[in-house]
Amino acid sequence: MNYQQLIDVGLSEDFASFERRLVATADAMGFPIISGMLMRGVLKDSTMQITTYGNTPAGHLEAANNRDDALRDPVVEHLMTQTVPVVYDQSTYTAAGVGELWEMQSPYGYKTGIAVKLHLPGDKHFVLGVDRDEALPAAGAQLMQMVAGLQLLAAHALTAADRLLSPKLNKGDLPKLTKRELDVLSWTAQGKTAWEVSVILGMSEKTVNFHLGNSMRKLGVSSKHQAVLKCVAAGLL
Repeated sequence: MNYQQLIDVGLSEDFASFERRLVATADAMGFPIISGMLMRGVLKDSTMQITTYGNTPAGHLEAANNRDDALRDPVVEHLMTQTVPVVYDQSTYTAAGVGELWEMQSPYGYKTGIAVKLHLPGDKHFVLGVDRDEALPAAGAQLMQMVAGLQLLAAHALTAADRLLSPKLNKGDLPKLTKRELDVLSWTAQGKTAWEVSVILGMSEKTVNFHLGNSMRKLGVSSKHQAVLKCVAAGLL
């Protein structure tokens, strides 16, 4: 996995390219299967909306989308109740008394894996997991590197997933941004650093960061990258 792959995932222009880039990046990490979901609402609430993505094997699709099984899955339960990533294998399921769920998925390559969950504003949750047949490394530097790699991938995929899987935005859906805020975001979208933007627009770097901070707060996002993509999705940039 290289940094350009991460950037490309975040900038995916459509759902097909998003899935294709995710699969390629996961494969480069040593995991042939990648899957996840964007959830809106509370997991145990029947009104919760779930949109799935990834390269789940065709033979396992129906079982993977079974809501009742998801509610019993110890990996899903961990992600919904804790903020740390989860590393799992057969023992995770047998310890939870649901070994049959592992038996159901293991023939399709789901024998060991890592999953993470990130939170979005508006009671939305982004889940990303990678799986493979091979055992994972024992606890140590190599496993920590894998977990960190997945967290980094999730951080880049999060924005694209929210943009591609959520209802389309219109300009009127976003709070009003000032001309200066839009100018700063426009140059940021072109890859300019805060210092470079300050030179281009003739203002201090501190003022550039002030405008970026205001934009992020108004748009309800946690990074300038997310702010840019949200404005692009609404046609503001």
